Amino acid sequence: MDKQQLIERLRFTARKIEVIQLAESFVELGVKPDELMALSLHPVESVRFHSAWVLENILLLNLEELDYYLLDLVCYLPRVKSDSVKRHFAKLIAVGVNRIVKKSTAKIFVKIFWSENLELLEETCFRLFVDEKTKSAVKVHSLEILYLLSTRERWIAEELPNIIENQMSFGSPSIRTRGEEILRKLSINNIN
Repeated sequence: MDKQQLIERLRFTARKIEVIQLAESFVELGVKPDELMALSLHPVESVRFHSAWVLENILLLNLEELDYYLLDLVCYLPRVKSDSVKRHFAKLIAVGVNRIVKKSTAKIFVKIFWSENLELLEETCFRLFVDEKTKSAVKVHSLEILYLLSTRERWIAEELPNIIENQMSFGSPSIRTRGEEILRKLSINNIN
């Protein structure tokens, strides 16, 4: 299969095993993650969804590559309209920011990430977390990103508890569970 055939393949229903095979094929053909990110804005929903799913499978198997593309994902997230694409992008960003916070990545990526203006990421994650139309998985990943950013941005740590408690009152079980975990972490961080 050539690159165009692979892109055409993204139009059709896929199971997890097929997505993994597609990811391997894209890597073998030298398709770069930024090409898949661009496809996540494609006018056809199935192409958007499958490209994001394939991208997730590529980057989670190669976390060093995720480090490299993290800021690109951050730039794409506010532009994404598809709920399924938001889920994949938010998950990847949460994993990437976690690596930054834990310094599990090269120092240069940590330095570059924290030197960026992350205001748009913060705004996007807050908006996604409080929007009642946002799917639970996207809310959970957005909350995780906000918590991770709060380790550097004191104002987020101060605002987050009230927002979490508000969302937990009518949120899904996954939001309540993750909200409780983050509230515990925030209170521990305030003690230290």
